[in-house]
Amino acid sequence: MTDRREQTAFPNQRQYYTERRPVQKIPTRGQVEEAARRQAALEAADPSYMGHSAGIHPEHRPYITDDYELEEGDEYYQTRLPTSARRYQVSPEQIYQSGNTRLHFRYVDVPKRKSRQQLPPPQQPERYTEEIETTFPKGKHHKRSIHPLLYLGVGMVAMAALFLLLSSAATWIQTTKDDLTYGRPRTFNIDAVVGHNDSAVNPTHFIALNLNRHVEVIEQPGGDASKMKVYQITTLFGDGENLTPVTLSFRDLKDNGKLDMLIHIQDQTLVMINENGTFRPAKPGKVKGLL
Repeated sequence: MTDRREQTAFPNQRQYYTERRPVQKIPTRGQVEEAARRQAALEAADPSYMGHSAGIHPEHRPYITDDYELEEGDEYYQTRLPTSARRYQVSPEQIYQSGNTRLHFRYVDVPKRKSRQQLPPPQQPERYTEEIETTFPKGKHHKRSIHPLLYLGVGMVAMAALFLLLSSAATWIQTTKDDLTYGRPRTFNIDAVVGHNDSAVNPTHFIALNLNRHVEVIEQPGGDASKMKVYQITTLFGDGENLTPVTLSFRDLKDNGKLDMLIHIQDQTLVMINENGTFRPAKPGKVKGLL
């Protein structure tokens, strides 16, 4: 009967006590009125019983009659042993009385299910990388193959670089040697008896000169500078031709007892014919095969 009434009166409340507890006896209306008349009679008979001085005297101290004695059993003071059950937050107890029945209620905060709780985002596990030196077996280790044309290309580039280096070195060596031999401008001196007022004692002096690419031959017959002759031979073209040496040699090309003059410029040879006390350029085709 008590459980059905509790559920009907408070459907949204959760019942805290499931068994009926012993309750205090409630005074009736007649008992309350009788106590009020007794209090009024005491105050009228003894003025000290009322006001702020009431309760000072021993006879005024409150006492409990048998009508107000509480009936409580020993099971009321029994405490439950600690368990592993989950504890909830409980609100202060509220008491409701209906007739001779007293109801005790408390609000319990029931947590949501795990499926409805907002769980924190899962943390990513920390990863650690450890370098381990691994040695592969020799039989299973594959080397990267190189195309044979790569070796060919590298060799050609190396040969070209070596050729340029050697050419530059040879050019520098030859230029240095010519500087020591012919000087700057390039000059060549020679003496010869060509029959121009000269003799073995006083031969004719010849000077071959490359002056700014202009090739000239200076003749001093018998060593006499007053009778000096200058022959304009040719003009050279090209880079570095101003450092080309010019040399002279003499030989009888016509078998007439007179020495003809041969002018050597690198791998080229020009012929000057000795005739009538002077030298003239040879006609084309006349000295072919004589040199």
